[in-house]
Amino acid sequence: MVYIALMKNTKLIFLVLLFAWGFGCRPGLPTHELRQAAGGKHLGGSFRLNMLRGSPNGLDPVRISSKLADDIALNIFDRLITFDSTLTVVGELARTWDVSSDGKLYTFHLRTDVRFHDNVSFPNGRGRLMTATDVAYSLGRACDPRTNSVSFWAFQDRVVGAVRYFEACKAGTKTPTPWPDGIAVLNDSTFTIRLEAPFAPFLLTLANGFGCVVPREAVEHYGADFNRHPVGTGPFRFDRWEEDRSMILVRNKGYWQRDEHGNQLPLLDSVQIAFIKDDNVQFLSFRQGDLDECFTIPTEIFPSIIDRSLTDGSVRMQKQFSQYQLQATPAWCTWFVDFLCTQAPFNDDRVRRAFALSIDRHRIVRYVLQNAPAAPAQGGITPPVLPAYQTKHIEGLGFDPSRARTELASAGYGDGKGLEGLVLTIYPEPRLKQCAEALQRMWKENLNVDVSIEIVQFAQFLSMAEEGKFLMWGTRWYGDYPDAETFLTLFNGDLLPRDPKAASYPNSSRINDSVATALIRKGVNEPDVSARHAYYAAAEERLAYMAPSALLFYEMHYRLLQPYVRGYPLDPMARIVLKHTWYAW
Repeated sequence: MVYIALMKNTKLIFLVLLFAWGFGCRPGLPTHELRQAAGGKHLGGSFRLNMLRGSPNGLDPVRISSKLADDIALNIFDRLITFDSTLTVVGELARTWDVSSDGKLYTFHLRTDVRFHDNVSFPNGRGRLMTATDVAYSLGRACDPRTNSVSFWAFQDRVVGAVRYFEACKAGTKTPTPWPDGIAVLNDSTFTIRLEAPFAPFLLTLANGFGCVVPREAVEHYGADFNRHPVGTGPFRFDRWEEDRSMILVRNKGYWQRDEHGNQLPLLDSVQIAFIKDDNVQFLSFRQGDLDECFTIPTEIFPSIIDRSLTDGSVRMQKQFSQYQLQATPAWCTWFVDFLCTQAPFNDDRVRRAFALSIDRHRIVRYVLQNAPAAPAQGGITPPVLPAYQTKHIEGLGFDPSRARTELASAGYGDGKGLEGLVLTIYPEPRLKQCAEALQRMWKENLNVDVSIEIVQFAQFLSMAEEGKFLMWGTRWYGDYPDAETFLTLFNGDLLPRDPKAASYPNSSRINDSVATALIRKGVNEPDVSARHAYYAAAEERLAYMAPSALLFYEMHYRLLQPYVRGYPLDPMARIVLKHTWYAW
C-alpha cells in the first residue's frame, strides 16, 4: 500500500493519518464464524495484535528476559501462581500453598487435571498429565547454566543448594536430582521449596517466566530448538513462527480452566501476533480493522487521539475516535538509560550523576512525548503505582546543569574533554529513539559532550547489554511482580555473577554498591511490610545518588480496542492474558 512507503517522512505520516481520518476508516470485523457460549459470550475468532519490538529472542522460560517474550509465554505456559487484573496473587497450577512460620519452607499443592499440549515429543503425540516432578524439573532448569538460563538470580543464595547445584552442573558433575536440594517432590501433586533465609517477595517471583512449567520430553526432543518450539500447559499451543513477521498460537482444546459460566477456556480459536515495528503503521492497521488492539499511540499524533487536559487527571478519547474502547492506567514500568558501571568513564559515579543531572525530564515528557507518560522520573526507579509503597518522599536527581558540569569537572572531564566517541545504544522503539535524540541534544548543550546513537535489533539488544557490550543504553523495566524489590533487583550487588566475564542479568549495569545492597538484603528479609518498605526507599534514594541509571519517565499505558472486544482488562503490568477474551457482535 502507498501509505507504508510514506512512513519514513514524519510530515507525510501526519498527512496520511489525516487522510485516513477524514475518509472515515471504520473498525473492521473479523471474518470468523462465532459459536454461542454460556453467559451471553461467544466462542471462536482469532485475536490479532502487534508487538512493536519485533520477534522475541526465544521462548524457553528459563531464558526469558524481556516483557515481549514473557507476554507470549503467558499464553503458552501456566505458572504456579499468577496475578489477576488488580495484581492480586491467585493460584494457577498451584491450587493452594503454605508458608512455614519462619518464612523458609513453601509447600505447594498442585492441580491434578492439567495436561501438557499435544506434541510430537510425547508417545502418539498426546500430551500427558503434569505432576510435581515437572515443576521441580522446570525450576531446576533455571539453576542449570547448561540451559543458558538467565533466571538463576531468583534462586542464587536463596534456595537451599541452588549455588551448589549450579556449580555442579557447570563442572559437569552428576547430581542426585535435576534440581537443587532445596526443592523436594513429596508426591505427584505436592512439592516444597526450602529457602536459606526468609525472602518476603519469593512467592511473587514465581510468577516470572522461569515459573512456567515445561515437560522433559519436549526439552529433550527439541534440544537447543526448544527455545523456538515451546510446549507448555497454557491456554494456547504454539503453532508457527515466521521471524520478525508473525507468530500463530492456537486454542488448547484440553485446557483445564473454565470461566464463571462454565465455558472451557480459552474462548478464542487462535491468536495472530504481528511484529510491525513502526507505531504509525500499527495505528493505521488498527484503524483499518486489521488489528483488534493498538497498544501505545504514536507520539506525534497522541494529542489528536487522547485528551489529557482533564483537571482530575483522567484521560479520554478525542470525539472523532469515540467508537473505540480506550484503556488507560499508570504503568508498573520505568524508562531509563543504563550505564556500564565497571568501565570508564561510567565507573565513576560523578560522571554518571553529571549525565543524569543534564536531563530535563519535564521537557521530554511535555514536548518530546506530548505529555503521554504518567510523569517525569524525578524520584527513584520504582514508579508510583503500588498504594502500599509510597515513593513521593524518595529524592532523586533532578535537572541541574550547573551541578552536572561541576560533577563532570571533578571527575577530570571539564567541558566534556576526554569523553569523545561515546555511544548511546537503543533498540528500534519509536519513543526510545525520540528520547535518545533529545538526550543527545541535552548532553551536548549542558555538558558539551557529543554522543552518537546506535540502533541494535531487540533480539540481540538484551543479550549484548547483559554481556557488557554497551557503555550506555536506553531501555525500560517492567516490574515482574507487585513488589518494589522487582525494580531493586536491577541494582542488587548480590545478583552479580561470580565470574565478571559472565552475562549479568538483571543487574546489567553491574553496579555493586555495598550500602544499597545491604539495604535491599535487609528489606527482603524483613517480614513487617512497613519496615521492609522503609529499607526499599532508603536503597532507592542511595541508588538515585549513585546513578547506575539515568531515569527518564514513568510510563502510562494506553490501549485502544475495537468495539467488539471483551474480557481483556489492562493492568499496570500490561500483561497480555487472552484466555478470557471474546468477541461480542
